[in-house]
Amino acid sequence: MRIQSGLPVGVNAAFFDEARRIRALEALLSTRLIEGGFHEVLLPILDYYQPYENLLTSGATESGAAEQLYRFIDRDGQLLALRHDFTPMLARLVAPRISQWQLPVRLFYRGDVVRFQEPRPGRLRESAQLGAEILDAPEASNEQEVLELFVDLLQRSTRSGTGGLQIVLGLANALEPLIAAAPDAAAAAQAVVRRDRTAAAAVSRALLEVVRDGAPSDFAALGHRAGELEGLFEIKERLLQSVSGDDVQVSVDLAEFEASSGTIQGSEHLYYQGLVFRAYRRGSAQPVGNGGRYDGLFKALGAEVSAAGFSIGLDQLLAAQDTGGI
Repeated sequence: MRIQSGLPVGVNAAFFDEARRIRALEALLSTRLIEGGFHEVLLPILDYYQPYENLLTSGATESGAAEQLYRFIDRDGQLLALRHDFTPMLARLVAPRISQWQLPVRLFYRGDVVRFQEPRPGRLRESAQLGAEILDAPEASNEQEVLELFVDLLQRSTRSGTGGLQIVLGLANALEPLIAAAPDAAAAAQAVVRRDRTAAAAVSRALLEVVRDGAPSDFAALGHRAGELEGLFEIKERLLQSVSGDDVQVSVDLAEFEASSGTIQGSEHLYYQGLVFRAYRRGSAQPVGNGGRYDGLFKALGAEVSAAGFSIGLDQLLAAQDTGGI
């Protein structure tokens, strides 16, 4: 039983079978991570707001993730924030200590996150998450391991469903060269966000191909990001070879992760660079998980490491099972 009435918008309570289902799913995925050599970390629900104001703003203007934090003044006059995302909190606590640790380090976490989001069907302000991170030497490449683990966990949690998973791969801010070259960069970015083929075609053939097909046929259109795009398709092929069964579809879609502000569209995660990915239940507009690489987040905190990870929405997965989407 799930109860929503009488509670703030975007939160609910779980009773009886619903609560058991959430805990059973959490236990299933946690066991897989522990068997894979991941160590659990327990992070606080409260922290100071100021570190996140610095980490989660874009340029001189507060935007995106920083606006999603619920913040308040405590009785001692300190400005605090509720945990809205595990990864920045983990990074800020780990970065000062990582030089003392033997790399690679594999960590996972579970618990609730609370963030302000405009009301939409299926969108929660408080939700249960489970996620994992791999921290390694600065030049290490751990994206493939993270991505394959992400898909494996989703498959384990959805095999009883009747549908499948759609995995979308992209590169954070990969379209900047195309958009910057447009006569009206803001209009070009909006054409991508809105999937407006007519407007994209007026900018360039390459932008039309991104909107229509997910990527330009000529990788050189992305300038210095061309090599990364080639590598992205190689990641896609390796992922397809690693998955079992036919319940997973994988696509490359750069438009999925584009926005006019230079952040990842539709996401609170402003810190990704390089590989980004999302998973959807087929037929749903709300993702059930997402992840990517975020070395820059640690660099901003004074630590030189490679970092990649993901989070999975347990509430979203259960909702998907209920509707038969996965």
